[in-house]
Amino acid sequence: MKNESSKRIVEVKNKKFTFGAIIIIVMSSLLFFGFQAFSEATYKYYSVYEVKNTDINTNTQIGLKAVLVPNTYVRSADGLSASFNVQDKDNENNVKVSYSGEIGSVFFNEYSELIMQGYFDKKDTFVATNLSVRCPSKYMTEEDYS
Repeated sequence: MKNESSKRIVEVKNKKFTFGAIIIIVMSSLLFFGFQAFSEATYKYYSVYEVKNTDINTNTQIGLKAVLVPNTYVRSADGLSASFNVQDKDNENNVKVSYSGEIGSVFFNEYSELIMQGYFDKKDTFVATNLSVRCPSKYMTEEDYS
């Protein structure tokens, strides 16, 4: 009888240990994959000045915030690709951008801030894979209007 009760205690301890190990493995896996997904979904956003003065590897995914240089926007005949130059609001440096995809023309002007994600090709052209246009009037302060 004593032998059977000690076997049951060992079985219960083994089951608790196995259950605990499974919980630890599952939680560790969830944390690992969550961290991987989060780190791949985040971009470091640069200004044009930072891009010009920082050594960025080609084909490294980054974010770029800038404004359109006037009279540089050229849309292809099919309307699904464009090339243009961007610059900082207070800086003369500019970067050539190439984009393929849908582009809304309503807010695409030199006053709107462009928020792009992409990479630099070997010709120093920023290849934008994602492009957003931020409306300036929505984000301007009272001081900016005057």
